[in-house]
Amino acid sequence: MNSLPDLIVRHKKVENKARFDLRRFLYVRTYTSNGKALDPRWFFRQIEQGDIRPKKIQRLDLVLEIKDFLEMKLVSGSSLTTVEGYLSDLQLFLDFFDQNGKDVNINNLADAYLEYCENLFQKCNKKPPDIKKTTAIGYASSLSTIFGEILEIPRSVSLVNRTRLEYPSKSKKAVGREADKQNLEDTYKMGSFLIDLSSGITIDTVLGQLPLRIPIRNALVDNNEIIISLNKTRVVNEDAVFQPPDSLTKEERRSVNQIKKSRAPVDSIIGTKRGYLVTLRVTAEFLIFIAQSGMNVTTAESLKRSEFKYKPIGEKWHVRAFKRRRGGEVMFSIYKSYKPHLQKYLTFIDHFFPESDLLFPWCDMGGRMSSGGRVLYKTIRNLLEKHDIPWIQPKTLRNTRSNWFLRRSGGDEELTSEMLQHVKETLRENYELPSQQRAAAEITKFWHSGDPIKQGDLKVSIISGQCSGEPVPMEDKPLSIVSPNCSNQSGCLWCKNMRDIDSLDYVWSLASFRHLKTIEAAGITTRETIPADIVIERLTKKMTSFKEGSKKRKEWVDEAEMRVAEGDYHPHWSGILEFLEE
Repeated sequence: MNSLPDLIVRHKKVENKARFDLRRFLYVRTYTSNGKALDPRWFFRQIEQGDIRPKKIQRLDLVLEIKDFLEMKLVSGSSLTTVEGYLSDLQLFLDFFDQNGKDVNINNLADAYLEYCENLFQKCNKKPPDIKKTTAIGYASSLSTIFGEILEIPRSVSLVNRTRLEYPSKSKKAVGREADKQNLEDTYKMGSFLIDLSSGITIDTVLGQLPLRIPIRNALVDNNEIIISLNKTRVVNEDAVFQPPDSLTKEERRSVNQIKKSRAPVDSIIGTKRGYLVTLRVTAEFLIFIAQSGMNVTTAESLKRSEFKYKPIGEKWHVRAFKRRRGGEVMFSIYKSYKPHLQKYLTFIDHFFPESDLLFPWCDMGGRMSSGGRVLYKTIRNLLEKHDIPWIQPKTLRNTRSNWFLRRSGGDEELTSEMLQHVKETLRENYELPSQQRAAAEITKFWHSGDPIKQGDLKVSIISGQCSGEPVPMEDKPLSIVSPNCSNQSGCLWCKNMRDIDSLDYVWSLASFRHLKTIEAAGITTRETIPADIVIERLTKKMTSFKEGSKKRKEWVDEAEMRVAEGDYHPHWSGILEFLEE
């Protein structure tokens, strides 16, 4: 072991984490009895004690190249999360060859990569698949980047392009009116809850008397408030805290005293459980910020307060931040009303994290600054689930914002793309969702623009529809049917200038008219087709079209038919029908 070169990835971001000790790549990974990989700390303890020795020393040159690659990525500005992802993908790659008794080294690296990717291809194309196609291509792309740098392979002929793995085509399902409405309602509920939660968690309430009571508006929770108590003791119930000490046992009194002590006001959250409250506020603010700015999650996680500059432009604020992937400063827009809320949050975060410049720093369990950079949503999700509030993940929040803005801008892709800091192609591929409601509106707008009758010129027709008042017969009008003349109702059904109305009242009128024609046809004893039969058929087709149009229209048809069956006719036809049935 002492003869091995230094295989620990060195960088200020790493902070001596065990996973960055690449000596483990020279060993066959050890697993516990339940099938889980041994924790790296215990694994290295075995190495230091000499219990295990490197079995894959032939990989040494490859591991040294991997170390150089990872350090280069960290120095060039890649996030710790990205580099940790590389390590996970490398471990799975090496595990594959260890488990199959094969060797991989710097000399056969390209061939080994292709063999591994072929195995991924087989797994994701099984029925049912072992892994998703997106997961397989993700592994392959990550390793292609690493090995391409090590083997100095140009990007134009990258390793991943030599495999059979491809990114699966994204098939987007249209979002119906109800689903679109539900999505916006869920987003509104979660947003309202987060705003009230963050407003209730202030410097004073975090340091003050517990439990914390936070009012929640809009009847989102029971009693319009949530209660956060940081004590989880099994010795006593909550009621015991308020009972006379003499009524409690010695053990219960001890627990009650501990609870009261932990709930008393404090000067600092260090060494207490109150970091949980700070974490809740930061996570809530993070989700609010994503919804407000539409910023990429990774960019928002690394955003610095010193880099955060905003400038009022009309009804919005323009936020400037440095985005490494883009290689320069980028601008994001937030709504003007968000500024006071953001300023309160900055005051809050300056108090609890004066040593950090991050806009969204995180607490560990003891109330200290956490070294982790990734947002963990478990605390906020648990709280939302406890109070039956929908959970909307950040990516969905961003998509909702983009599609809402696209709809409000009248489908202006160029303006929406500028808001999201993307080109139009990226908006279409990754953000825009087909919407039945928007499509229906566009179709209606198109037909209205080509309709010779202007909407303002429409009048009520004699069968309760709409028309221009100028009868023009259709080409397919049967010869036995009277020509449209604005006095005979049957003629309206074959008039070019007649327009149906999308309403229950109109469907009720059609059903009543059909009943009238049914009575008329019943009074004629002949086997030949008469005009009344043709009108009945025409009316039935119209009602069937309504019935098949949507769930709501089907309800209209069912309701209209039930009314007619009960003798409740449309006012336009009730007089003559009641006369005929007397």
